Amino acid sequence: MIELYHAEPGSNSLKVLQAVHEKGVPFVSHYVDLRRFEQHDPEFLKINPAGQVPVLVHDGRVLTESTVINEYIDTVFERPKLRPADPYDEAQMRIWTKFVDEVFRPSLSHLAWHRVMPAFADALPPGEFEKRLERIPLQEKRDKWALAARGGFTEREIRTWRRQLGEAVDRLDAALQEHDWLVADMFTLADIAMFAMAFGVPPGFPELMNAKRTPSAMAWLERMRARPGVAAALAMPNRTLAA
Repeated sequence: MIELYHAEPGSNSLKVLQAVHEKGVPFVSHYVDLRRFEQHDPEFLKINPAGQVPVLVHDGRVLTESTVINEYIDTVFERPKLRPADPYDEAQMRIWTKFVDEVFRPSLSHLAWHRVMPAFADALPPGEFEKRLERIPLQEKRDKWALAARGGFTEREIRTWRRQLGEAVDRLDAALQEHDWLVADMFTLADIAMFAMAFGVPPGFPELMNAKRTPSAMAWLERMRARPGVAAALAMPNRTLAA
């Protein structure tokens, strides 16, 4: 039995939730409420000193980083396989997951923080935001939170992230124009990684991803949602939406 510490079914948590459901792996779910900063609680920091989700615990051993976790899950547990057997195709799959980690997610994350963080910080009682900053173990994360809360991202940075997001969506759409899935015409960890970010783009940035501009990507989103494993992941408790 594995244990999974995760937040809402979105972003990196959704990546791992999709994988365990698609593989049919039984797991114990530990919900970490990011709105309450439970990822910075001392008990959680004992599990992951970086204060980030998701975290996988298997036989008492801890794994972090969603892309690595998903490759581990696919290696340790049997069928269905989520990686191509051909080494070249597997390399292509990893190029997609690397692209998600290095380009797609960062651009989407920074744009989201730019939108929501100032209002979030302003809504807290005086001094509370600073107290929460002190609990963040990673300096780079503290700096990002503080900068976003001040509305400190530059217009140039925002334009760059928006351009990168548009290019990511275009790349996704182009790859799917003649194929149902991203690699070797089979469902893989590449689809899982891309979906975890792309599913939120149409409601958040409808001008970049819609039926007219990116029809292949939109059709792929529906194929993804129709998969039982993906649907099960999306059905996990989402306290943000319930709030």
